[in-house]
Amino acid sequence: MTPDRSLLLFLCACLSISAVAIEQRSLIELLEHRVIELKPVGLGGHSGECLKVEVRNRSTGPVHTSIPVGWVFTSQVPEVQDLIVVREEVIALGGGASRSVTCRAFCCEASGTGPDVGEAYRNGRPASEKLTAVAMAVARGDFPNGIAQNAIWVLSDGNDIESMGAMDSTAQDTLRLAVSRISGQPVPLYSLKYADEEGRVCSQRPASIHRRIRYDAPAGTEFTAVVLDRNGRVVRVLHDHEWLEPGSHTIDFQLDVHDWPPGTYAIHAHSADRAGVHRMPFTL
Repeated sequence: MTPDRSLLLFLCACLSISAVAIEQRSLIELLEHRVIELKPVGLGGHSGECLKVEVRNRSTGPVHTSIPVGWVFTSQVPEVQDLIVVREEVIALGGGASRSVTCRAFCCEASGTGPDVGEAYRNGRPASEKLTAVAMAVARGDFPNGIAQNAIWVLSDGNDIESMGAMDSTAQDTLRLAVSRISGQPVPLYSLKYADEEGRVCSQRPASIHRRIRYDAPAGTEFTAVVLDRNGRVVRVLHDHEWLEPGSHTIDFQLDVHDWPPGTYAIHAHSADRAGVHRMPFTL
């Protein structure tokens, strides 16, 4: 007997809907229902192409999912830092199939130690909303690992946005502006570097401050720059009545602040040819 055509169409539609439902399920759903299995392993280092994930489809049907931007793989060793993914990895697997993907990921625990080659990680979880937003901002551009890592730490560890470097009219300003909006910190006008510390990837102790200004001296002038603390005391003399030839000058202020107490400071720059002071505050 020939099967009823309407019945066949109905069965095909049901199978199609079932297949689509499986394919469209998120990574977290597939993990919760044990449809897929992940084996994340560190490749050494804490930034960039630093994590390999083997994905196995435990079901007999096809699976289409992804490791999304903002997914955090947690280390099996508490002292080793967790890693957040900043590039979506699309995964399509047939029933029972496996494949490996290399994730672009960054440390989101600055106080931890860096993972070794072969470091074992757990399946993990989605990051917080704001940290995911920063990961997505990194994913939208071709940013160097250094500024991308510092962008993550602004949200994950409360680092100063100045660790991303000062606004410099390059494409990296796009990321600085995004992190400023997400974190609520003003856009960085100076650069801050943290001191090295054994056993930690980022010490969160300020080591140096860098500030650059353009200064025009139409007829030549004497130039002075000092650093004042919040009480108006001079803590460092940078330029003491130095002569500037006529023209436009780029002046760099490089401060070693490793042993300075926390607080608000400001560089005060002035010259003999004009009234007023150019004030450039920074916080440690």
